[in-house]
This record gives sequence, C-alpha cells and structure tokens, in this order.
Amino acid sequence: MYAFLDDGPHAGETLRITSERTGAPPRTIELADPAAPESGPVTYVLLGPHQNAEWWIYRRVRPDEDL
Repeated sequence: MYAFLDDGPHAGETLRITSERTGAPPRTIELADPAAPESGPVTYVLLGPHQNAEWWIYRRVRPDEDL
C-alpha cells in the first residue's frame, strides 16, 4: 500500500506504508521535517483513497489543528 503526501514539507512524495492488522491504511503518519528536524515530526492524516485501492492521500496536520 502507498501514501501520497499532498502538502507540507513532503508535498508530492509517495511512500510505501504498512496497513493496519485489519488491512486498512494507517490513520496518521509521522515523518521528520527535513527543514527543521529539531522541531519534531510532521503528522499527516488520512484523507481518503487515491485513484486505486493501493494508494491513499494524506494531508499535513498543522500544529494548531486537532486530529
């Protein structure tokens, strides 16, 4: 299964992700911020399916947003 990151410091990147035990994509993904690694990870939240069942779209969660 793959994640497409649609914004944030990793915008446009794709990465291979591991599904949860149920086969669903993970609800969130955390990645290091390459521009500011000392600030901690950047969280991406699942938006929904991409064009096929193996691809999922994730959007960055801003620090002031709730998950």
